[in-house]
Amino acid sequence: MNSLILYLESGGESMSRKKWYCILLILEAILYLVSYGSSLVESYSSRNLNGNTPLFTASSIFSIWNGMIICWVIWRIMKQRLNVEGLIAVLLLSITQLLMFFLPPFSPTNLLNISFVLNIVCLIWIWLLIKNVEMRELLNNWKSKDGWKSSIAYLVLFVASTNISPLFILFGMDRTSDIYAFTLRYTVMELMFLLLINVMITSTSDKLQKVFSLLLILSSLIEIGVVYSFISRISFYGLFYLLLSIYIVCRVFGLFDKVAASWESKVKVQDLSSIETKPEMEYPQVEGEIDVNDQLNAEIRSNNDKENSPKRIILQSSWLWSALIIAVCHLGIMIFPLFLGNPMYLLILYIGAIHYICFMIATILLFIGMRKGSKGLLNAAAILFVISIIGTPDTYWIGPNILSFILGVLVFIGTILFKNGD
Repeated sequence: MNSLILYLESGGESMSRKKWYCILLILEAILYLVSYGSSLVESYSSRNLNGNTPLFTASSIFSIWNGMIICWVIWRIMKQRLNVEGLIAVLLLSITQLLMFFLPPFSPTNLLNISFVLNIVCLIWIWLLIKNVEMRELLNNWKSKDGWKSSIAYLVLFVASTNISPLFILFGMDRTSDIYAFTLRYTVMELMFLLLINVMITSTSDKLQKVFSLLLILSSLIEIGVVYSFISRISFYGLFYLLLSIYIVCRVFGLFDKVAASWESKVKVQDLSSIETKPEMEYPQVEGEIDVNDQLNAEIRSNNDKENSPKRIILQSSWLWSALIIAVCHLGIMIFPLFLGNPMYLLILYIGAIHYICFMIATILLFIGMRKGSKGLLNAAAILFVISIIGTPDTYWIGPNILSFILGVLVFIGTILFKNGD
């Protein structure tokens, strides 16, 4: 084991860039699948023994949604459709997961958990990948003040959006209960964080970005406090948002520009395995040195052209992506129980048929509008999201109705910014 680590730290010269990423994808998939399976067994055993579900389980910090998002981001970085700075977000998420094992209620048995061991392995592998393969390109990204917007920001949006989706279903509960009040406050904090991130992505004002980056930290701290006051435990998502907000503040205030300038001289050689050179991109033999940055930019431009092809989504807007992810996750949560054949649940969906038909059509139009870059389809999606509120006037549907209104607003803002060419 020690010899393997020493070999990897020395650079792992025989390993290509693709192999590094493929191994990371396999490790992350194993981590989340094993963690989810072990948490199900642990919960089932606890209910049989004492009838209580344990507060701390692997699924509370290794959700399947997060695993899918992480694997998607890693795959996109491997294909060079996202810049390598997205690995920092994956690294921070792994660090957050690791910290959760040491936070109260801490138990020595946590350190023997297989999820704990697998998480350390993934954490080490990400660090070695950055160090041996992507360090030069990461330093180049740190020199760009807006580089984080096309990588880290989207991972945050995806995590926040999937975390928000199920919260609105709980609004049908008793409004006088403590859990209702907690859910309401927690939902507001999640929406606030999502709003701040979207504003920072689309803003071009340095002063505004600095102010909102500090508000991100404040929002994360408030979310941690709200969750701790209810369950006496540090919020996993709040802690992740806090670490990520600190990183974004450092980026916005230019602290990593100085780090990149001081470290660049220490990174002596660019690892050419980080660039999957294609025959049509090879440079002819000329005198002097080849500019590696030009080759990287050429590859990024090539991938951007592929992204803008008719077969792919044309309109890449953070506001629209947020709305699409929340809508798809919400539909998935509501439709999945249909496969369980619960008659009562079928009755609930029948009562809210108009709402969910409009909601589903709006989601489809939103996806097609993003894919084709059609402002008309996007406006139609926004209108249908709002119209879906009319189909469910009952107070039980206050949560889904609020969600429909929020999605309509997100789509409307994304369409307005698209019209302005932003």
